Amino acid sequence: MKTKDILIIILLLILGGLAYYVFSVFYLNPNLAPVEVQTVPEVKEVTIPTKGKSTLVLDNCDLQNYGLDCKITKFLEENLAWTNNSEGMDFCSYDMLGEIGDNIYLVALCQEFYVSREEMVCPDENTLNKCFVSKDKSECSACRSQAVDSRIVQGGGVLTPTKLTKQGESYVLWVPRDGDLYDKDIAAEFPSEIMNVMLKSSKDLEVTTIERAEKYFGAKASFNSKKITENSCTSSIDCGDVPGEFAILSNCPHKMRCVDAKCNVGCYDFIDHKEMPVLEK
Repeated sequence: MKTKDILIIILLLILGGLAYYVFSVFYLNPNLAPVEVQTVPEVKEVTIPTKGKSTLVLDNCDLQNYGLDCKITKFLEENLAWTNNSEGMDFCSYDMLGEIGDNIYLVALCQEFYVSREEMVCPDENTLNKCFVSKDKSECSACRSQAVDSRIVQGGGVLTPTKLTKQGESYVLWVPRDGDLYDKDIAAEFPSEIMNVMLKSSKDLEVTTIERAEKYFGAKASFNSKKITENSCTSSIDCGDVPGEFAILSNCPHKMRCVDAKCNVGCYDFIDHKEMPVLEK
């Protein structure tokens, strides 16, 4: 055998041994942590059919009084909203910012509501605080449960800039990512003219979701009126924005509500007091 052939054989043996060593270290050693590969997440943009999850918007719906399109509202309630309570239902509303080509730009609000028919009442502050922090209600023995008039309370919800891209009879849903990427995503997806409209918008979308929930459940929300104005109304949508002297107050998020055909300024109580106890009066 020639010297050249011997050297080639030796070189192949060395390379084979090196390959086996690498394999045994990185693949056969269970104590070696895998190398983490850093990837940049993509903006949430998925095509979702408009069938599947139940929705309150029927094919013959009439949401024109709220300025809502039935097809868009149905899509949002099926694909953007979610419920946490087994008896909860989602209600969506939106502010139409504009439409460019196949893209529809919105600020969408989806909220979960359900009906509460009882509340936990505690005799003093100390008992109330213990009951409140008790996960299994073991500290609530001194409190009592009592029936109350049916009222709607809130579960989860989402308020977000949204882009819907028309695709056949459905849409492609886009929403910005959370955290530091939120502003960057919006700036990348929303044209400047749409951004300007969004920054100037002050529409209270919650007025619509509350009215829709009350109509569906046949129950009212708990509302503490702070002032009755002179403005007449047939719906809370007629009442417009909260007056400036109430908008700056921080004791509660003041809202407008139509009560007995008059616009009222006040505060809603959407807390489920079956879970969050109240002090006995």
